[in-house]
Amino acid sequence: MDMENNRILLKLLSVNGLGSRRIMNLHTHFPNLEDVFGSTVRELCKIPLIDTILAQRILHEADETFVERQMKILNQNPYKITTIFDPDYPARLLNIYDPPAMLFHFGDFSERDADAIAIVGTRQPSNYGREATAMLAKSLVSQNITVVSGFARGVDTEAHKNVIACGGRTIAVLGNGIDVIYPSENKSLRNQLVNNGVYCSEFPFETKPDAVNFPRRNRIISGLCLGTIVIEAGNRSGALLTAYYALDQNREVFAVPGRITDEKSIGTNRLIQRGAKLVTNIDDILSEIESIRKFSTAPKQMEMHFFLEGEEKRVYESLTSEPMHIDTISEKINKPSYEALITLLTLEIKGAVRQVAGKNFIRVG
Repeated sequence: MDMENNRILLKLLSVNGLGSRRIMNLHTHFPNLEDVFGSTVRELCKIPLIDTILAQRILHEADETFVERQMKILNQNPYKITTIFDPDYPARLLNIYDPPAMLFHFGDFSERDADAIAIVGTRQPSNYGREATAMLAKSLVSQNITVVSGFARGVDTEAHKNVIACGGRTIAVLGNGIDVIYPSENKSLRNQLVNNGVYCSEFPFETKPDAVNFPRRNRIISGLCLGTIVIEAGNRSGALLTAYYALDQNREVFAVPGRITDEKSIGTNRLIQRGAKLVTNIDDILSEIESIRKFSTAPKQMEMHFFLEGEEKRVYESLTSEPMHIDTISEKINKPSYEALITLLTLEIKGAVRQVAGKNFIRVG
């Protein structure tokens, strides 16, 4: 869509109460959306979901100042807008009940994103949750599958990080504007992500991460994907809402089982009770999606984005996928704990190791 049409859609989005579904209803009646503003209250009220109050808002409260502010931010940054009328709008998202009229994004969508799986879960995962996330994210990358998540702390962040470390594609769907980095500690992750992925939102620039936004964005996470994997989710976790959206959208739902004594596993175990596919490895996912994938399943060679030599290589090779305490590491490499810790922190920055609770470290890859 050209800039002028972007302006028209932004003008409609500035109207309080006029969401994507109503905008699509307007477009059905007015193929040229600009004609909306030259219509009458009576004519607008003939359109489904448009009542007298909303019709009056459309004609009298559309905010040109908002439009100019949005266009200024768009033009001054490497951001883009893709609308539901554009040919590069994500195809799977078109098939949900309420697709967003506009997607604001940093990074570019790819046809290959048609083969995508979402990974979602708790903001405070256990070591088991982190390891399950890492294993499944890397396995999906090895199968040329794009990984979608919500960029939140916890499972979401772990999913994005592991995909990036393997050179895969990942899409972050936000509950805020794409010019707002939330959580703030993920700024460097955002910058890495957009090199081979997309940081996107249906919310306009400068939208703050208000709690009310996140449930709504979950329908986009599931809508972009063939299926959704839930890893550790409590009884009221937002990740469960993503799974319910996936069910409504006729998409697959997968769940990683957890201990029956763990509160973080109440939601995932209940999903399995209700028919979600229990997942222990990538084959459990592939068996459900192979027939509906769009592209070849030729495995992708994973590549770790770090080069190690000398002391870094020695420390890295002393680790395994099981947590190891700093004192044990120090003994294995015959170095004082403080020296080992310096090397470990450097490796963590490179994405080669991960620190878990109690000064324990595990190897990545």
